[in-house]
Amino acid sequence: MQLLWDLGFRSPQKEKRVLQGIHAVIGYCQDFEEQRDRLPYEIDGMVIRVNDFSLQDRMGMTTHHPRWAIAFKFKARQATSILRKVEFQVGRTGSVTPVGKIDPVPISGATISSLSLFNEEFVREKDLKIGDMVLVERAGDVIPYIVKPLTELRTGKEKEIHFPTHCPICNDKLVKPEEEAVWRCVNINCPAQVVERIIHFASKDAMDIRTFGDANTRKFFDLGFLKDIPGIYHLPFDKIRELEGFGEKSVTNLQTAIEASKQQPLHRLIFALGIRYVGETTAKILAASVDHLFEFRDYSLEKLQGLEDVGPKVAGSVYQFFHNPDNLHMLEKLASLGLILQSNRSSHPQGGNLNGQTFLFTGTLTRLKRAEAEELVEKNGGSLLTGVSSKLNYLVVGEDAGSKLEKAKKITSIKILTEEEFLSLTNI
Repeated sequence: MQLLWDLGFRSPQKEKRVLQGIHAVIGYCQDFEEQRDRLPYEIDGMVIRVNDFSLQDRMGMTTHHPRWAIAFKFKARQATSILRKVEFQVGRTGSVTPVGKIDPVPISGATISSLSLFNEEFVREKDLKIGDMVLVERAGDVIPYIVKPLTELRTGKEKEIHFPTHCPICNDKLVKPEEEAVWRCVNINCPAQVVERIIHFASKDAMDIRTFGDANTRKFFDLGFLKDIPGIYHLPFDKIRELEGFGEKSVTNLQTAIEASKQQPLHRLIFALGIRYVGETTAKILAASVDHLFEFRDYSLEKLQGLEDVGPKVAGSVYQFFHNPDNLHMLEKLASLGLILQSNRSSHPQGGNLNGQTFLFTGTLTRLKRAEAEELVEKNGGSLLTGVSSKLNYLVVGEDAGSKLEKAKKITSIKILTEEEFLSLTNI
């Protein structure tokens, strides 16, 4: 940090202190908090770090943060306002979030007029009503948050907040998983979710429809050329040719990429569907478990949880997806358009250097892309896991490895490999 300061970079050279003992640290943080209003910048706290690399190594990390650094958060600034109404917004994954609209109020340099009420349980626990005078703060001086209603100021004219039972956009019945606090719309064709789902469907690691992209998806949707995922395969290319920036070559390339995507294997299609909690590795596990995608219509929760590396959350999400009529209708459309819904599991290699061994990758690989390394495992008869557990045989570690490495060190049966050692194992 001294070096950065000497070189002319912005650095907290004047503010930082090296202190002995935690009481001295807390005292300095509290003194600094009292000066925050006189600073030429916004600040919501300070960071306390152990100033010794060897001690940092000894202290290690939890699954998501270092034990040798922590944030000392200052008290949030607060103000009062009136909760005028509540709107319900549908997010990309179908989560229905109540959003409170309040009379605009300035807090920490920003004017707050809208804030998340998170979920139904939050509203009930806070006993919030429309018309309440509420105490508002910016949590961490960033996120607007209702601390509590000022119930002593109620007049009796306040109104209850009623939650919808059906999606406010598509009118499908909402679902609330037992382990979650939010209601969800699980209709994959819900307009509030469809654009983001189309973008994911066409993305590189999914159906890999090159030149489609985020911007083109939104443009086609706004123009009415695209309404759902099957609509990708019905685009009006004659109208697209008339758009600015779409020459004959670019339209031809887009047509070719869309047609080629029909030949993507089943595991890519499963990942492309955007089923909650189903990543690339889980998609491969699911694809290898059936001969045809529609077999999942007959899978019970127990049968899904019996699959390798599939837990209750994943099983519940997959079960809901394949028991939603709108989702099944969409899959029938994709099948009629020529997409592959059959598995090629019979062609999976049964032999090879890695036969029967399980692998997981963490960090950044330098010689291979992550997808190439995973494909190499499968070509050599191995299989991939999604997390560190006693079922894992090898953890391959790249640069800037995170919490998976720390967790793997605690399980003696897991062998930790560098990228070079992994390549040697596969005889490359």
